[in-house]
Amino acid sequence: MQASKNKNTEKAEPFYRLSVPKQKTSSEIINEARNVLRTLRTRRPFTPTEDQRKLFGCGSSRAPQNRPPSVFSLHASSFDLAESRPVSGVRLSPLDHKPVLVTSAKDEDSSISLPKPPASAAEVRKVSSARAHLFGRTSQGSFLSAKMVPPDQNEEKLDSGEPAMMNNLCRSNNNCLEEQRSYTPFNDESRQLICNECISKSEDFLKGTAGNFLFQLRGERSVNSDGRFADEEQQFPCDQMKEPGINSSRPRITGWKRRVTGLEDETRINESEEEESFWHIKILPILHELEKEDNIENLCLACTKLYQALNEENMLGKRLKRRSVLLKTLYKLVDVDSDPLCLKLAKIILAMKVDGKNLLSVCKLAFKICRNEKNDYIIQNDRLLDCLLEVLRTEDLQKNNEALLYCMGAIKLMSGNAVLLNEMVNKGAVEMLLQLMKQINNIKENDTYFSNLGHLLVQLTATLRNLADLPSARRQLLCSGAVSELCAALEQRVDDKDVCIYIVRIFSKLSFYNDFCAALADCSRCYILFLALLNKYQKKQDLVIRIIFILGNLTAKNNQAREQFFKEKGSVNTLISLFQTYHELDLNAQKWYHEKEEEGKTHPKDPSEAEDVLIKLIRVLANLSIHPSVGAALAAAHRVVELLVTVLEYKSIDDCEELVINAATTINNLSYYKVKSSAVQDKKLHIAEMLLKLLMSNNMDGVVEAVRVFGNLSQYHEICDFIIQKKTC
Repeated sequence: MQASKNKNTEKAEPFYRLSVPKQKTSSEIINEARNVLRTLRTRRPFTPTEDQRKLFGCGSSRAPQNRPPSVFSLHASSFDLAESRPVSGVRLSPLDHKPVLVTSAKDEDSSISLPKPPASAAEVRKVSSARAHLFGRTSQGSFLSAKMVPPDQNEEKLDSGEPAMMNNLCRSNNNCLEEQRSYTPFNDESRQLICNECISKSEDFLKGTAGNFLFQLRGERSVNSDGRFADEEQQFPCDQMKEPGINSSRPRITGWKRRVTGLEDETRINESEEEESFWHIKILPILHELEKEDNIENLCLACTKLYQALNEENMLGKRLKRRSVLLKTLYKLVDVDSDPLCLKLAKIILAMKVDGKNLLSVCKLAFKICRNEKNDYIIQNDRLLDCLLEVLRTEDLQKNNEALLYCMGAIKLMSGNAVLLNEMVNKGAVEMLLQLMKQINNIKENDTYFSNLGHLLVQLTATLRNLADLPSARRQLLCSGAVSELCAALEQRVDDKDVCIYIVRIFSKLSFYNDFCAALADCSRCYILFLALLNKYQKKQDLVIRIIFILGNLTAKNNQAREQFFKEKGSVNTLISLFQTYHELDLNAQKWYHEKEEEGKTHPKDPSEAEDVLIKLIRVLANLSIHPSVGAALAAAHRVVELLVTVLEYKSIDDCEELVINAATTINNLSYYKVKSSAVQDKKLHIAEMLLKLLMSNNMDGVVEAVRVFGNLSQYHEICDFIIQKKTC
């Protein structure tokens, strides 16, 4: 109760009396002044989209004669048919000794000498060519034009009228002798012996070296009219030479194979019954359809069925024994002028794991398809990307560097499509590309492949530049150590402007984000690399402006980066040199505009390229000045302050607002530091005169920056007198 009475008797203060502000301490005043120091932000350099899809853009530093072409002719003849031979087509060298044939089981020591194989290679080729002629090799005419023979058919005649080699089983010793005379280069004595013993001793004959000699003499494998290799279904002179249990009308190769000795790999030469059935029932009809069909849609449908059949039976790759016949049929279709069909063909050929010249040709085919932006939709549906990524993952870098170039070029063109770009990230393309970059970085400069791999690196870095736009890709780049690999590539390829510009574009995009900017700031060698590039390519505006932009991002967010960059040898001198170079270029551009105006020719006044470089360069100086020791050193750098004042002298805020305000902000930051040799203090009156124009402008941002500078300079009596004299208060 007493308390309430005391409260009522207290004298009330007038509600309109102003409260007395609390006097600030010296430290609070300093901190408040320091808070006025500001970093600057600016727009990222603009990179226009290239109109044409090429390996190298219009601004490439590579001369046309020193770079792989983006336009080329591609036909069936571009593929190597001999390279498509299956791995089972092994040539066996002729025996250099006389084979021994045991004449009887009782007398194992008795033997006869068989004649040596032909002495010259020409004779061997003569035998092989004659055999090929009899069997109708696939290189002449259509690969699959011969009529398919039912499995139970016992006899077959060739169109040429010549006797079919061993297609019919011998029914008598005379027939046996007659066929042996035609196809076995034995003397009369040997031929008679073989005939007499062919029934009772056929097993021993095949187990001996004579059987091997006959097999070696065949040379190249040939294809029968039913699509089978001749050596896979070779028939014998006598019925008794067949393995028991096999249909007498068509002996199986399997039993004979087990009796032939001296083969390096039996399984590679012969196919299983399941594969044979798969070939005749599923694959061969489709190949016939591909040869006869002339409708594009039907050909595409047949290719789709072919890929599905091979994929379902796990016959993609090099497993299929008759892949050479299949590939030759596909190569012929490349001459058909149809991108949808060529896309189907490229997918199958790549899936069949071709190499050498054929790999290069099919990668060129894929690149040619991707050059047309209208094909992006069908590329999405046919999953060509999977095949190309598999090539990057598995093929040898040095052996197939040209094929990888066009493969990577096709992937780069795909990355221009948003759907395919997201698909790349989901399929692990980021890690794959960084792994490939690591392999390229391991190639030394004195290596013969170094220059060619530079072309490949351009395609790779251009793809990473497109991937850097996606948040998921940025996370993968950060986690996969992309900074160190990109810096390593930049260090090795400092003389390759194309590689440098793409890597700098990647950094330009990624440095906009705090996490990646911190990772880049921790890479100490990046500052040396950036300074080296600025000195080497000082007048290459597209490269310079991006490096300056990156340095501006680093110094805006990391105090350690400010100190580390400033301590690099020649860092400030490099910035001053760039400032002078682009200041002169900007003056020349401004002079050109004035001349056109005097001539009565009006042109739109857009910011010049030099002006854009100056904006971002001044931003670096403003951000560096936030660091106490760096800011004090820059405040004492007379050339830096002179250039900033020069900008205020010849530039109007109406002409280029961002450039003038950046210059005023930088002067404000430097005017904070009180050092004995301060250039700002020496030029304070001239600075005040330049800021007076800004203070009287209608641009509020410009007025605020001018007031801030006057606030720092007002501690000098000369500036106070100037303010009173000009009646700026």
